[in-house]
Amino acid sequence: MWKKLLVPHDFSPCAERALRTAVELARVHGASLVLAHVSSLPANLPPSALISPADAPEPLRVDEYTTRGARQRLEDIAAPLRRDGLAVATFAVTGEVTAQIVTLARQVGADALVVGTHGRTGLSHLLLGSVAEKIVRAASVPVVCVRTSAPEAAPTREESSAEDELSG
Repeated sequence: MWKKLLVPHDFSPCAERALRTAVELARVHGASLVLAHVSSLPANLPPSALISPADAPEPLRVDEYTTRGARQRLEDIAAPLRRDGLAVATFAVTGEVTAQIVTLARQVGADALVVGTHGRTGLSHLLLGSVAEKIVRAASVPVVCVRTSAPEAAPTREESSAEDELSG
């Protein structure tokens, strides 16, 4: 049935729970996994802008710098899965999260997506939206949404800050 599962990962407990579900599905269906992280850049910062990080011998494009760390984290997550016999590919890209996930799903030939959702409601949902919901609406393949329990779904520091700023 499903031979390739795309799992967006933002390094949150919510994404980890979705990954555990994806691993179970991959074992049942004999599927491979594609782990993906999308880094959003500030609207006024072009991906080709150069930065000079202290640990780099020469300037790097901001998109390369941003994805370098994400790529390493994805590889760290993938390593034990590979040792357990699963086929796992990793992708780290920059851009608008939903659009990049949907595009990547098409590019890699994903049969389904497995995404985590915080299950937020009220002001949090209204102000921050739901990436999972946007993916469900835009994807051309089935999307398995894995809801995270309340303690794991606590707002991130960035989400709390955004709520504080928007509420006055």
